[in-house]
Amino acid sequence: MKKFVSLGLRNLSLVLALLVHAGCEHRPLEMRQYEENIFVRVYYDENIRNVSFGFYDESKKKPEYSSPKMMRVAFFDNVSDKLVSERYLYDCGRDERGYYIQGKMNLPNGKYNMLAYNFDTNEIETRNNNSYYAMSAYTNALSESEANRFFSSRGDDATNICRQPDHLFVAKVEDVEIDKPIYYEAPDTIKNNTGTYPVAETIVKTYYLQFNIKGVEHVRSAVALISGMAGSKNMHSNEMVKDDVASIFFSLNNGKDKARTSDDIAVAYASFNTFGKLPHTEGYLDVTFEFKTIYNTVQTETFHITDIFETEMAKENQWIIIDKVIEIIPPEGSDTSGGMSPGVNDWEQIEGSITI
Repeated sequence: MKKFVSLGLRNLSLVLALLVHAGCEHRPLEMRQYEENIFVRVYYDENIRNVSFGFYDESKKKPEYSSPKMMRVAFFDNVSDKLVSERYLYDCGRDERGYYIQGKMNLPNGKYNMLAYNFDTNEIETRNNNSYYAMSAYTNALSESEANRFFSSRGDDATNICRQPDHLFVAKVEDVEIDKPIYYEAPDTIKNNTGTYPVAETIVKTYYLQFNIKGVEHVRSAVALISGMAGSKNMHSNEMVKDDVASIFFSLNNGKDKARTSDDIAVAYASFNTFGKLPHTEGYLDVTFEFKTIYNTVQTETFHITDIFETEMAKENQWIIIDKVIEIIPPEGSDTSGGMSPGVNDWEQIEGSITI
């Protein structure tokens, strides 16, 4: 019995050795199959008007900005538009060309369209994530109760009020062809049709808005609502979704106007982000300001600003300068001898979470 077991084990060992030898014969040791067969590096164009350059007044408060730290890269079959492979990359760096995020991922042989974008935004959501052509970016609308809390004068008309989008950087490369042998030494590097690394550019614009205000000492907080904006944008084409109309909600800051000598005139200003102004909403492009006073009263002012949006200043510099003076009127019988004389950052900032 012992001799039979010993013989069986010896034969089994011989068979295994032959199998290993046969397997090694057809795979040269100097070649190996990569699980991650392509290398992706995307540079970011961080020259953003009214954020990193072109601000209207350098002495005023600028929008906060920091470079993205995470990127989603997705490859879609260029015939069926089916999502084939995706990965989230975190390897960040900077060189003479600028800031980039890079990494490796696996992709079978074929022809693809690539879409890459930063994935660490606070407000932006994406839909149709499995389609190169249909994927779009949007921000959630505030609920009616939230909209009325932030902008009380809207009343029952508090519909489709959205928060501002973050800057969403998008890069695309079409007709990427992967045709590698099964075994190879190095991954393919994804380049665009000019033979360089793809560059992600923001699909969001930052506008600067300003107007004059008298009686700023009576104001506790101030917000604005601008209508006629795009609520979403197609990511691969950078085109606004035409049937998605939204109003953008944002807070105002207050400060001094260097061009004026009168001490009782200040400025209210803000930077706000948008996917863009829809061209077919020209007759509805209004901005409404709501001021909550220290007397627990509310004062609203509305301006039609279509003409201002068509000026060279707005088109070229994204500056909306309303040449008006809004006077804050205290209620009758109120004591206006004291009150507040707030500095640039003393107004209450309206913040709140979105219910999704």
